[in-house]
Amino acid sequence: MIFFSDALKTLPGRVGAVLLWGYLLWRGGKARAFALWLIPVLILTNETCDFLKVWVGRERPCVALPIEALTGKLTSGSFPSAHAANMSALVGTATAVWGRRALLWLFWLPLVVGLSRVYVGVHYPSDVAAGWLLGWLFGWGGVRFASWAWQHTRKHSGV
Repeated sequence: MIFFSDALKTLPGRVGAVLLWGYLLWRGGKARAFALWLIPVLILTNETCDFLKVWVGRERPCVALPIEALTGKLTSGSFPSAHAANMSALVGTATAVWGRRALLWLFWLPLVVGLSRVYVGVHYPSDVAAGWLLGWLFGWGGVRFASWAWQHTRKHSGV
C-alpha cells in the first residue's frame, strides 16, 4: 500500500509520469487534449487542497491518535487528501475528454490511492472522500464547464 501512496514521490515514478505525459502530447487528438487539460486541473486541485488543509486545520491521524504512520509522521493538515483529490481529478479529466470508457478503465486509481492514505495512517476516511469529491469537481466539472464556456462564447461572438 505504501507504493500506491507515494509512487510519484520516487524518481522512477516521476520520470514515468513525465514520459507518459510526453507520449500523450505526441499522440495528438484527445490524448493531447487530456495532457494539456491535466496540468491546470492538477495545479488548481492541489493548490485548493493546500489552502483547505491550512484553513480547516485538522490534524492527521498519525498526530492526533496513538498510531504510527507507515510513511513517517506528517505534520501538515489532513483535510482533504490531496493524493485522493489529484487522482480523482486525473480520472475526472480523462472522463471529460474520453467519456465513460475512461472511467471504467481508471476508476481504481483514486480508490486505491485514497484507501492507501488511510492504510498508512496519514488520513481519515472523510479526508479521502472529500478529496475524491473535490478532485472530481475540478477534473470532470472544470473541463466540462470550460468547454461549454468556450463553445458558448464562440457561438455568441460570431467566431
